Amino acid sequence: PKRRLDLRIRLPRDGGGSADNFRPFRLELLRGAREQDIFTFVLRENDEIAALREELATAREAAAAAEVAKGRFLAVVSHELRTPLNAIIGFSDMLLHEMFGAFRDPRQKEYVALVRESGQHLLSVVTSILDVSRIEAGAYATELEPFRFADAADMCRSMMRPLAEAKSIALGAQIAPDAGEINADRRAVQQILINLVSNAVKFTPDGGSVVIGAKRVGSRLHFWVSDTGIGIADEDMANLGKPFMQIQNDYTRRFEGTGLGLSLVKGLVALHEGTMSIESAPGEGTTVTISLPVNGPKRRSGAPADVLPVPIAKPKGDANGDSNGSLRKTA
Repeated sequence: PKRRLDLRIRLPRDGGGSADNFRPFRLELLRGAREQDIFTFVLRENDEIAALREELATAREAAAAAEVAKGRFLAVVSHELRTPLNAIIGFSDMLLHEMFGAFRDPRQKEYVALVRESGQHLLSVVTSILDVSRIEAGAYATELEPFRFADAADMCRSMMRPLAEAKSIALGAQIAPDAGEINADRRAVQQILINLVSNAVKFTPDGGSVVIGAKRVGSRLHFWVSDTGIGIADEDMANLGKPFMQIQNDYTRRFEGTGLGLSLVKGLVALHEGTMSIESAPGEGTTVTISLPVNGPKRRSGAPADVLPVPIAKPKGDANGDSNGSLRKTA
């Protein structure tokens, strides 16, 4: 009979390096058939574990190389698309304003407007791809500055108001007086709000409502976007925030989408060492809550951000787990 014990033993490294060099070994205790036999200890390198470690290291290197190659590919392709897209948008805008003469057929103006609208949509997708790839590569530089969150919310509402009015959606704000200032990247926070409100308006039926809310909780600022839209089922939560993934059901198929919006939000929140949670119920609406440190992140600008956990579905209600319901009555 024999007994085995797996060990990790530190060995001298070739070249006299100071780094630890642990190797897997197996210690076996051998005993003869008779009680008076001598016990024998056998120590040998565990080839199976060593081979698995080498395979794992090789796989990690291949995965890292593939991730770098993917990021470079997306960045190059996206960059090459921006120049012709800007030309398409610019020239179509000139035609739309009839700078070179009036259209003879109303359909001409309609079609030019569709060209410009499609170009703007594609440009926004390309920009999101670039931002997501920069965040994943740790190359997205944040510029922290103190600013009033209410100002960022007002800017977002001004930009999103035409989109909401086209669907008769009430776009409101419930900013608590204690929300005050936050030390963060203003552009990133505004991008978070724009993406969340854009999604909320897109998936809210005509005549619904969307509300931006915020309040101070200790050393953090909690802000949220709440809507009366179609909601999200539990089984669809796992796909939220994945690039190029969109929830598929009989209602959402009518909308265009790449899934980049929420993916970008998650990345920007992670850069600020923040958290994101989602509360939703099918047919009742969705509330996405972001929590950021008021004094800014401790991590240096441009450092790779950790991946945020997948949001967990909760009953539609208070996104912050406390009594702030009065701030969101219109949601």
